[in-house]
Amino acid sequence: MNTPKANTSEKQNAQLGWRDFLPCLWMLLGVLGVFPFFAAYGYTRFEINGILAAITAASVVLVAMEAAILTAIFLRDTELRVQSVLLGMFFRAGIPLVFGMLMHKAGGPLADAGLFGMILVYYLLTLVVETILAVQLVSQTTTIKKAV
Repeated sequence: MNTPKANTSEKQNAQLGWRDFLPCLWMLLGVLGVFPFFAAYGYTRFEINGILAAITAASVVLVAMEAAILTAIFLRDTELRVQSVLLGMFFRAGIPLVFGMLMHKAGGPLADAGLFGMILVYYLLTLVVETILAVQLVSQTTTIKKAV
């Protein structure tokens, strides 16, 4: 049952377009949306070191969440859809927590400014958004494949 029409539709599904990366943009906007609150908190408590801790926390969590979403995007058309979400958990949780623990243990002005706490709060806030986006990515593909 390998018809030429079936082969072309599979190739079209395998190509990624700019719309496939919209979840990454939503995650970026989510992190940037709450950043002013973290920066204001950091500045009122620790001045410039608080702002630097907020920037560092936002960057670390954003990189981890984007890695998790990209894993789901790149593996969504394979049979590893569910596993891609689980692999994304490794990036989503591992990168911020390991980085935060290492920075906290190393000490310094960023650790004193509450970097680890900011990472944890950022992580919890973005976890909800990232999980919803990853589940939507996996479920959209499953529905489309069932319909075809």
